[in-house]
Amino acid sequence: MIKFFRRIRYDLMEKNKTGKYIKYAIGEIILVVIGILIALGLNNWNEDRKSVRTSKILLKEIVEDLKTDTIAFNAAYNSVLEQLENEEWVLARQDYEINQVERLWDCFSGWYFDHYINERTFQKIQNDANMRIIGYDSIFEKITSYYKVHNNRLKAHVIWDIKAVSEHQQYMNNLETSIEIDNYRMQSLSNNKARKSFKSIQDSLQKGKLMIDFAKSILGRNHFKNNYIRHSRVLDIFDQTRLEATSLINEINKEINNLEK
Repeated sequence: MIKFFRRIRYDLMEKNKTGKYIKYAIGEIILVVIGILIALGLNNWNEDRKSVRTSKILLKEIVEDLKTDTIAFNAAYNSVLEQLENEEWVLARQDYEINQVERLWDCFSGWYFDHYINERTFQKIQNDANMRIIGYDSIFEKITSYYKVHNNRLKAHVIWDIKAVSEHQQYMNNLETSIEIDNYRMQSLSNNKARKSFKSIQDSLQKGKLMIDFAKSILGRNHFKNNYIRHSRVLDIFDQTRLEATSLINEINKEINNLEK
């Protein structure tokens, strides 16, 4: 092709056809420019396709992260709900039987729930300047809101929950000055990891009566109520998290499917 154009150019020059040569030269320049533009366009098109493919891979990774969130926060939700059910049970009564002592132990729980959103893929995108979500702008706004706005709200609740337990609950101090921890409580506190059981030096009937007295006291009742308030708030934020994660999974999958059509 180049030889063909070169032959035409030489022929025009030999025949001294200056006007036609200038027109030809301009035409050749235009063809070269068009060729360059087409090449750039094809290159950009290929790069865009690569970017969209990469974006799709990242979105699918985010979906997997969100799935782990739904599993984790479903489990966390059920754990908090179990605590709330115990607190509703204990607060609905004004007296207790000795055979209910083990459940009373469960109601005394002041544990906090430190569950967090899985940010693995989102942080990977944020930390790499060359890694972006291309072609999915609307859905990425929702993803960003989940990982920034909602995640910050969740972290604030977790920090508050930990602080409430570590700084404001003295019930164990009150219990442990008069009530010996039994094997049931040891297993509960250790997540069933305690290797051995030990005999108690305190009579079980006496211990049960002391626990009932504490549960019926103003201090005990307020402890249950404070835990109920705290766990209600935690349950709400965990519920929001699992619902938002599930909703986002559906929206991302829908967006991917629409662009693949």
